Amino acid sequence: MRRVILLCLAFLLIFQAEVHALTQSNTGVTGLWEYPTAEMPEDGVGTFGYTKATPYGYYFLDLAWLPWLEVNARFNTFNTIYMPHRRYMDKALDLKAMIWHNTNPEYWFVPSMAIGITDMMGTELMQARYLAATWRWGVIAATLGYGSDRLNGLYWGLEWDANNWLTFKAEYSPLDYTQDVVSGRTVIPKKDIPDQEMDKYNYGFVVKTPWGMQGAASRQRGDEYVFSISQRIDLKHGLLTNAGKIYDAPGYPRIPEWQDTSNDKVLADLKTGFEEFLRVRDVDIRLESSDEGYRLAVAYENYGYASHAEAMTRVLIVLSAIMPETDELVLIHKNAGVPVVKASFPGELLFDIRAHALRENNSIQSAVFTWASADIEDPDAQFVTHKAQHEFKAMLVYEPRIDQTLQETYMDRADIDFIYKGRYDDGWGSIFDVRVPFYLHADTSDYYGLWWEQDFNDEVRIQQAGMTYANNFDNEGRAWFFGEGGYLDEEWFGSNVWMRYYSPGGIFWIGGRVAALHDRDPHSFGGLTEGRLRYYRGQTIDWTGGDDNEWRLAQWAQTGINIPGLNLDIQADYGTYADHDSGYKIALVRHWDDAALGFWMIDTGKTMPDKDYSRAGVHMEIPAERWFGSWFGNSSAHIWEQDTMLISAWRQESAREGGKIHTPERLMSQLRPIALKKNVEMMLQDYCSYDDDETREAQEVRSILGYILR
Repeated sequence: MRRVILLCLAFLLIFQAEVHALTQSNTGVTGLWEYPTAEMPEDGVGTFGYTKATPYGYYFLDLAWLPWLEVNARFNTFNTIYMPHRRYMDKALDLKAMIWHNTNPEYWFVPSMAIGITDMMGTELMQARYLAATWRWGVIAATLGYGSDRLNGLYWGLEWDANNWLTFKAEYSPLDYTQDVVSGRTVIPKKDIPDQEMDKYNYGFVVKTPWGMQGAASRQRGDEYVFSISQRIDLKHGLLTNAGKIYDAPGYPRIPEWQDTSNDKVLADLKTGFEEFLRVRDVDIRLESSDEGYRLAVAYENYGYASHAEAMTRVLIVLSAIMPETDELVLIHKNAGVPVVKASFPGELLFDIRAHALRENNSIQSAVFTWASADIEDPDAQFVTHKAQHEFKAMLVYEPRIDQTLQETYMDRADIDFIYKGRYDDGWGSIFDVRVPFYLHADTSDYYGLWWEQDFNDEVRIQQAGMTYANNFDNEGRAWFFGEGGYLDEEWFGSNVWMRYYSPGGIFWIGGRVAALHDRDPHSFGGLTEGRLRYYRGQTIDWTGGDDNEWRLAQWAQTGINIPGLNLDIQADYGTYADHDSGYKIALVRHWDDAALGFWMIDTGKTMPDKDYSRAGVHMEIPAERWFGSWFGNSSAHIWEQDTMLISAWRQESAREGGKIHTPERLMSQLRPIALKKNVEMMLQDYCSYDDDETREAQEVRSILGYILR
């Protein structure tokens, strides 16, 4: 037996790991088994999965939300605690902040340092705080930490990446299970809580696959076998694939000189190239020649890409394959015929793109991105035209309801949406979306079901329908008006009006919103209620008595700021909500170009017991193309947008904002000049690199101290 073990160790040493791949703890946070380490994934990279650690079950989604901040959202099940109609379940949110990240092997004795908190909101049943230090020497890492409350003091552990597909982990776990108490009952019976020192050592292994899936098996608490499965995700590239973009362009053998061609020939080639290789429309091209050289201006509207930066990058690539030497290049991005952003590039950028080599002081950095002018005397605004566009499509929709009732763990509905979208002139648009359910697993009839979501039924209903408008009204293109009216979502009919005034680069803005709202009849195709819907003891009532007007008026003052290096939006609202309760909302949304993930909290004074806020949740924007890259051919402009509650209980008639078809932030976040320039620059650097995604050097994880010192 000893010889077999020695042979196995020798084999593992010969084929040891070339790179280090992080692994998850039971709850999803990067770590050992029951305890976290001072390591975290690259920015925008995370993991989702499930751990069975009887009597616990953890469903988790872990993500490096900032380069130095790891966020872990999880759904816990306690299999030994039963409520009247189900096992006890609980949501939790964990945070880990990197204080210092050591990447210098010369200072091998200096550890990376992190602090964190577990279960920071909601019931806080498993809340604890900790400090961790991790030393990494290639494929070996050692961690020493201290935790409060249930983490119960000093802990330590070791990790060894035996090879690219296998990692061994061991830890000393003083975790105090007696603090896991629900309604006076201990989750783990006292007779099963480890009382011997040797039972406090956990050990096991993790098997890793090339496509990011991991499976783990371990022995914990002395005699408990724990199993876990997880999948890596990447919001910067693709959720389930790290494949890069495929850029198409005309394959001309040689770019002609101006003396060998004509303006008409160049314009004809540009028109052909745009039609064959780009998913943009309403292309306007103006070519000017003077003693100072040639100037090309191109205005277009993106319809086929979720990322506006990708659309502009693809336009530049096609231009680089066709255009002779040009002194100045201007691109104007339109939305429903309205110019939004104007980007001016030096002509040599097209040469750099053809050569796949951006210079050290590259031409993209000298480009100027500004809001597009609405001044009719601006020559670049005069040639912009627009034609109405009509789109018809059918779309599958899946709607889960997780931990929102006392009866079922999981309720869901599947539908087909039949959608018409129109884009007209001068910023006008329209939408008509009918939702047809074909599968429903939900109960809205009693207190233990979704009684406050009567619209979650099997009726065919209008999901959204109305007119939209977005236009600027000053010569600098910084003052914007947004409006919409009609069926705003499945619950609300009415209208929204927003005003926004942006700073020159779009870093800062001020504005407001006014909404007129009316409750929809949840069982009608498109009807409205006779009064206001009220919620009382597990019932939804169409309230027609009293002095209440059936229409609701809500208004907010709003402001926002963007942290450019992180592309982090911070927004603050204050005003009156749909139920006449006044308060504030704070939202922090992180963008990775066309993908976004953020958190929000509303406090109006109407709260649940033991909570100091009214509602809290997460906002997600995930492009359809991020799921599988370009596996299915053409790019898609569709972005899945969702707001989800992070808490399991809230007041029904408080902190309600009303429905929205499109918000200014959804329409404009990618198009702010400073954000668009940064994203185009990153895509061009990606395009001009000959290395594929797998061989490119990973972005270093920065720390809080690293940001301060920089």
